[in-house]
Amino acid sequence: MRNKIVLVIFTLLQISCNSKQEENKINHASNTKKEITKDSSIKTETVDSIQYQISSYDNPEDAERISKEKESLKRLSEKNIFLEIHNKLIQNINEEQQSFFKTKPDYELLYTAKGSLFQENSNDFVFIVYDKKNVKISILLYNGTTNTYAELYKDIKVINGLKNANCNFYSFGTLDYRFANEFLFSNEESLAKSTESYLEYTPVKITDISKDENFILKSGCFAKKVSKTNLDNTLCIATSAVYNSWDCLRYDKTNNTFLVFYGQAFAD
Repeated sequence: MRNKIVLVIFTLLQISCNSKQEENKINHASNTKKEITKDSSIKTETVDSIQYQISSYDNPEDAERISKEKESLKRLSEKNIFLEIHNKLIQNINEEQQSFFKTKPDYELLYTAKGSLFQENSNDFVFIVYDKKNVKISILLYNGTTNTYAELYKDIKVINGLKNANCNFYSFGTLDYRFANEFLFSNEESLAKSTESYLEYTPVKITDISKDENFILKSGCFAKKVSKTNLDNTLCIATSAVYNSWDCLRYDKTNNTFLVFYGQAFAD
């Protein structure tokens, strides 16, 4: 009888041990799977992560800093200063583009440029506008090949290639905000008196920077690993109303992005 009891106890212990081993195997396999999944996500994030710029007007982190500037924009528009500029510039663009602005009453045109931007021999436009609805400056791009409009930063992403290029110059804000700061906020008093001098300057252009006299490439800064040949089809926006300072962008059709690949500050 005693032997039977011992045998039963031994059998139960063996079953318990086997069950515990199976449970440990399952837990180990589950944890291993979790670790593999976790490592894979980290690698994907590292490889695929690209830092796109967010417009200063749409970046929550900049909201407090640009609040006064937005008030200035609204004030200039309410004084019809932007409307005066708009009415003069709208006459210089073709009927197709005029029709576009008729459908966008919240846009007041502040500068325009045309040229081949998205591909060779295309008829493209760049428009800097004041967006009354959202109280901000927007940079609009018209692709003449696809007959489409897009907003820089929002519809077409921007990568700042100068961020790690050791350029030794820095200014707060994305190009839409910097344009407003240099050409509108700083000149509010003079704009209220006259817009003539404002209209004489060209702070946005589509150009070949290797042939344009505004650009002194030896004094400028290129993004790392960027080609310094075939520098036409380049969108350049002035970053100073006083100095010969510019940031230039190049379109990459493979991923529908713009790269800020060249900049110059205080170049003469």
